[in-house]
Amino acid sequence: MPIEGFDYKEFAKNLAEQAGQVIPGDISDPDKQYIVNIVYNFSYMAGEALFNDANLNFNAQQAMLVTQFIGEWSFHKSIDVIRSGINPQFRDGIMQKIAFTVFEIAKQAILKNMTQDDTINIVEFHVKKAYVEALQELKNKGVINEEQCANAEKLSNIDDMAQQVQEQAAAAAEAGGGGEVEDEYVKNMSDNKILKLATLAMVLKRLPENKRAAVLKKISQEDKGVLEEYAQMDDLESKIDRGITARCARDLKDSLPEPKNINPKKVYDRLYKIVKNSDISKLSNIIKKERECVKRLISGVYEAEDPEVPPRVVEIICDHLEEKLQ
Repeated sequence: MPIEGFDYKEFAKNLAEQAGQVIPGDISDPDKQYIVNIVYNFSYMAGEALFNDANLNFNAQQAMLVTQFIGEWSFHKSIDVIRSGINPQFRDGIMQKIAFTVFEIAKQAILKNMTQDDTINIVEFHVKKAYVEALQELKNKGVINEEQCANAEKLSNIDDMAQQVQEQAAAAAEAGGGGEVEDEYVKNMSDNKILKLATLAMVLKRLPENKRAAVLKKISQEDKGVLEEYAQMDDLESKIDRGITARCARDLKDSLPEPKNINPKKVYDRLYKIVKNSDISKLSNIIKKERECVKRLISGVYEAEDPEVPPRVVEIICDHLEEKLQ
């Protein structure tokens, strides 16, 4: 039976339009169109598959969540693939592997009644794993060399975007005051600031819930109220001229520092401390249902082995362990 209230065609269109509004300025026009097309095509296909799968018994909200995961990760990883410099003819293969991974993992997470935060984390973990595996396959086939593979593995637009938005939020928090949102505050806000907050809201809509919440914590109470109001508007993109949005996005980007690279040593040291200072039985219970690569990573700490997992993935695992060990 079709999913009542789930218009996957319109939803895919909206996701693609939102993606087009927040593509980084260093991406060329042809590549921008590629990103929009990827987001639309994968979201459409995922939505259609969910809509026609009577065995799932998903409601509209669950179907939209899976489709949104597809759209968001198609957006972020297509940017990483483009920035990697890998020959365009190999892009689709990487993106298909990622989209399939998101689709299957997100579906299973919902079927297992996982919390939204856990679903976000597990999808992110498996996306990054699938991305690395796809790059390794290209390296093994001789399509890319070791250096190209290593450089591509380090790319993570979603982390860069989250980092930049958090720094922008922190800067805004330092400049702003406290207190409740007041009509007078909004009335006295400059048009330029309103447009920038609307643009920032569009960016926030592209971030997972956990990263979005981290950003909002650093926003002043007044600006947070305005941001949240804009972020909840389904048709926000259609209400603001694209040229104005692009200008505001450039202004926001110009005001941000360059994204910081993860320090591998600090990340691995963090994992070492978590594992060494934790009860081994409790830790074993946490990881017993994890994939073999995670189990090997944890046991490798006890055996003083050098981890083969990329630093960004180790950071995600550290966050997960700290949360479960509390």
